Amino acid sequence: MTPRGPAAVLPLGFAPLRPPPDSGFGAKCGYERFQSEYPEFCTKTKSLTSASTLAPVEHLDHSCSSCGTPQHDQGGPVEILPFLFLGSAHHAARRDMLEALGITALLNVSSDCPNHFEGHFQYKCIPVEDNHKTDISSWFMEAIEYIDAVKVCHGRVLVHCQAGISRSATICLAYLIMKKRVKLEEAFEFVKQRRSIISPNFSFMGQLLQFESQVLTTSCAAEAVSPSGTLRERGKSSSTPTSQFVFSFPVSVAVHSTSSSLPYLHSPITTSPTC
Repeated sequence: MTPRGPAAVLPLGFAPLRPPPDSGFGAKCGYERFQSEYPEFCTKTKSLTSASTLAPVEHLDHSCSSCGTPQHDQGGPVEILPFLFLGSAHHAARRDMLEALGITALLNVSSDCPNHFEGHFQYKCIPVEDNHKTDISSWFMEAIEYIDAVKVCHGRVLVHCQAGISRSATICLAYLIMKKRVKLEEAFEFVKQRRSIISPNFSFMGQLLQFESQVLTTSCAAEAVSPSGTLRERGKSSSTPTSQFVFSFPVSVAVHSTSSSLPYLHSPITTSPTC
């Protein structure tokens, strides 16, 4: 009679393994006795619920407290200037963190991040998306004026977007270019030293370069007409940069003898020569 079932597919020489009728292997003795007599036919496995299996998982869970937190949300907002801070939407949602830093106002550079504490802080929203089609430069002067208004009131402003990487970083860079009269190159290095993950998208960088050219060229033109002339607020910068440059990173520029508008920036980048 032709065998049927699993035994039918076994090659010759490999008959189904069945104990002899008088071997005593049955339900009474079961697997344990068979294992002791024929260990070569058994495979040892560990229980999924054993302590040895769970121990490493428990160890990893305790040794990595920030594994679930994205890098851009770790830590807290960074100080760019004594009155200007840069961070993410997560930071903007932490009232305890905002109060600890003395934040009085927030500049929300997004179209979808909520303003969580409108009854406690001053808010301004710049509803832009982080893509190459966005004209963020059209908001530069409005953002700069808002930051200055907070500064005049002896307040502190947190500039944030979703991640604190592109949009809000772009606004902070524009502020430094305008108010400190520095090139984008220097402003970028200055902010990156404080928040290393900043990375404005390519279009925003191009708009910042155009803004730098407009600010510094106009500044020099005003000085050529009248040494006492000003471009909105000239601040107390000791030098007025003029020359344009080819934008590239990393950079290596010799240190000039003239002092930088950002004297506490420890980098080889300095402001451009005076007009």
